[in-house]
Amino acid sequence: MKNPHQKVLIGSRWIIQHWRDKRLLAERIEENLCPDEFINYLLDVALSGGSQKANWYVLLFSDDHTPEVTDTYASPGFTESDGYDESTRPAWSEDGVSGKSISNTSSKAEFTMDGTDTTIYGAALVSDDTKGDQAASSAILGPVVQFTGGAVTGISDDDVIKVFVTVTGADDA
Repeated sequence: MKNPHQKVLIGSRWIIQHWRDKRLLAERIEENLCPDEFINYLLDVALSGGSQKANWYVLLFSDDHTPEVTDTYASPGFTESDGYDESTRPAWSEDGVSGKSISNTSSKAEFTMDGTDTTIYGAALVSDDTKGDQAASSAILGPVVQFTGGAVTGISDDDVIKVFVTVTGADDA
């Protein structure tokens, strides 16, 4: 008789859209990693009585960084884009858990770009809304994605970047 064993996989799927004047100029659909900091946070909250973060936010990054499992909120390895009009990072307004996944499909995060960051290489979920911040000591870096299909380029003032994020769990038996 074979001994049953199971591993749980946590991943993320991202849809990033570049809009100008209500026209879709580019779309990236990517999957990438969840850093160790996020996995430790999930285990702490679920199994060790850790404090849950009430809100999550989306950020964009403006350099060609390949995410690593060792990236953290305080040391993410990328340069956050602050070239957008909103004063804080947009909220990730999740739709609830269903079928081992949770997403913001019905309420995407939107960035109204100001034209200073003309290229975006990736995005991340974080637990702090402060635009450009890395100092929040209790903040967590969640799932991170690099656009391996190519950066979103040619961004101009008033273009809109829309971000849909789905975080998934799966059995790897």
